[in-house]
Amino acid sequence: MQILIVDVEYLVALEAEQVLAEATGSAVEIATPRDASDVLSQRSFDLILADASLAAGAAGPSLRRHHESGGAIIFSSVNRGHLAGVPGFEGAAVISKPFDDELLVTLVRNVRIREKD
Repeated sequence: MQILIVDVEYLVALEAEQVLAEATGSAVEIATPRDASDVLSQRSFDLILADASLAAGAAGPSLRRHHESGGAIIFSSVNRGHLAGVPGFEGAAVISKPFDDELLVTLVRNVRIREKD
């Protein structure tokens, strides 16, 4: 599984990268919010873990194209209002920050199971 992590806080992205690489054996890459659109235009990913605030920013259109083409997205947010969902990304999971490592791994494994079906 190819995973891209895009977060406004680089240390959060590093932690998620370590957790997901160790727990799932996935290939995990980090992109800064500034570079996310370029990375997504050049490569495809099975899953994107992105800060929910990026959905309304410059990376939003690239994230939306990924989502609309059937790509999985898990959003993370400190804003409790996002837990009900991120506007324009129906069905995308949302995990609160700071995230629970076990819950994050479970969400990623659920994406992997859905892809196999």
